[in-house]
Amino acid sequence: MGGFIVIAVLTLAALIYVTLPLRRDERGEIAAESSAIREARERKDSALTAIIDVEEEAHVGKLSNEELKALRYEYEREALAALEQLDRLDAVQTSDDSLEAEIAAMRERLACPTCGSMREPGGTCSRCDA
Repeated sequence: MGGFIVIAVLTLAALIYVTLPLRRDERGEIAAESSAIREARERKDSALTAIIDVEEEAHVGKLSNEELKALRYEYEREALAALEQLDRLDAVQTSDDSLEAEIAAMRERLACPTCGSMREPGGTCSRCDA
């Protein structure tokens, strides 16, 4: 279970690292973004992905409710810390429901378009191979 989370987080970090140069403005320069903002966004995205992963693990019966609550609390705390850092850096405006909105957006991006189950970023679905 722990290995799956580590792999998911590392996959997400690699995906962000690889796609960052593709984000360019009209002059072809990489969009200006401080390393602190980039790091906070990566921490937030990793925590949100981990929340989705542990929910899926609990859904398939690999985690008990107590384990789910403990892990979800830890990852929510990490995501909130990253959001607070982004707020301090004046990078984003958040509301009380921002964490749930971020989780829902991440879940939508990771959902299989055919069967709706969660899949690795950029990967194929383990249930239907879509």
